[in-house]
Amino acid sequence: MAAAVTCRVQYLEDSDPFLCMSFPEPRRPPHVELDQNLALSEQIAAIHSVLEAPLKLEDCTLQLSSNGSYLDLDSSMEEQRDELEHFYEDVA
Repeated sequence: MAAAVTCRVQYLEDSDPFLCMSFPEPRRPPHVELDQNLALSEQIAAIHSVLEAPLKLEDCTLQLSSNGSYLDLDSSMEEQRDELEHFYEDVA
């Protein structure tokens, strides 16, 4: 089993619920390599940097676009494998 998985990442600026133009930015999501065995909290700063997101890092979290589930940042992707079942099917 590979220790890294390549993901496409985007951010959603949703701080203003009345803003009608809330869409993921950037429109062409970059690819990042995530270590499946490393806690996501240790990887989110690199994702934030790649995206050049205007949000504060402490206001960020990770969400799967396929089902809307939020990931536990204190756990690794491997530790959340059951919740990520469809994600792993898509990257296989």
